[in-house]
Amino acid sequence: MKSNHPGTAFRRRIYRSPLPFVRDLYCVMSSLRPVLALSSKSGIPAAFRERIMMVVTGVNRCRHCAYGHEYLASLAGISKHEISGLLAQDLTNSPAGEIPALLFSIHWAETDGRPSAEAQADLAARYGVAVARQIEAAALMIQIGNRIGNTFDFLLSRISMGRFGLLASERETHMLAGGKDDASWMRGTRLADRGHDR
Repeated sequence: MKSNHPGTAFRRRIYRSPLPFVRDLYCVMSSLRPVLALSSKSGIPAAFRERIMMVVTGVNRCRHCAYGHEYLASLAGISKHEISGLLAQDLTNSPAGEIPALLFSIHWAETDGRPSAEAQADLAARYGVAVARQIEAAALMIQIGNRIGNTFDFLLSRISMGRFGLLASERETHMLAGGKDDASWMRGTRLADRGHDR
């Protein structure tokens, strides 16, 4: 589910106005207990949290969050091979007990934070209500980060007329639409966009 922005090659979800951002912040405040639990010893393990954040980032394709959470995931003991898979929604190397939560998180991101009631019920039945709320809180927190990063890239791509802020696949679309190609295309985008062009 990629968002198209008329007149641009940009294909990621962004905050189009302050209202959705404020609404997301309100959701964070209304689920403060599970949000706080994510960083406490009573919360889900750090590796589990990072896997959730990586799959949501893979759906939203935020290069900034991918870069930062690749580092945090490696600190939590996740291999580079698994990290690459998570960004591509390939759960082959993920722990079996976490796969249902990761599939739910992908569904959560693909539906823009509006998972089906059945999916939410299944998640709560499998992990318990408290853990299910932490899983959704982790997905919400990273989605906010993804949208902020993507909004920055969108503005950067508009200001630079497509020279900066685009992923490789978006740059290709830009080039097909008649954009210029020069060495500056690669600065600031090459390292962090790997793994986000599917």
